[in-house]
Amino acid sequence: MRADAVRNRQRIFDEAHQAVTAGEITLTLNELARRSGVGVGTVYRLFPTQRAMLEGVLADSVRGLIDVATEAERLPEPVQALIEFLHAALSAALAQPGLVDILITATDETESLRQAKTELGAATSRLLARIEPAPALTAENLLKLLCGLVHAVNEHPADRRTGAAEAYLRILRGGLSPRHV
Repeated sequence: MRADAVRNRQRIFDEAHQAVTAGEITLTLNELARRSGVGVGTVYRLFPTQRAMLEGVLADSVRGLIDVATEAERLPEPVQALIEFLHAALSAALAQPGLVDILITATDETESLRQAKTELGAATSRLLARIEPAPALTAENLLKLLCGLVHAVNEHPADRRTGAAEAYLRILRGGLSPRHV
């Protein structure tokens, strides 16, 4: 690939990443081309659709969650391992607009994201399988629960979101811990 083409691709990706991180998850490809200073065709060759652009920008975040889940598996206490994963996943989802949408959508345009989500599902399934008694959660439902947590936290004023996230995770932990009568 020519050096100018490599630079253009990087400029497009960087601009898309900056926009998504700023919350512009519906950025049009035409606007992305304008901001990147390249032709629309150049953008469409890199990202054929707006969804492919969002997936491309957020795929590394999904891979990061796989790493977090794998790390959490090493923790000896199963409920704590799951809560540690959820804490990191919630933080990532709150910091990366669009991540939850990418995680819970069943149809993906890019094979790399499809594969990453499969790996994430397997890792979260392993975390859930360690808990006794087994919670009535699947990896898919856990990601939907994450979506609900993100929504609930975002309903709070910005200065109270960290405390709200911690409170919701404590409630969740209580629901996962075995009851002693």
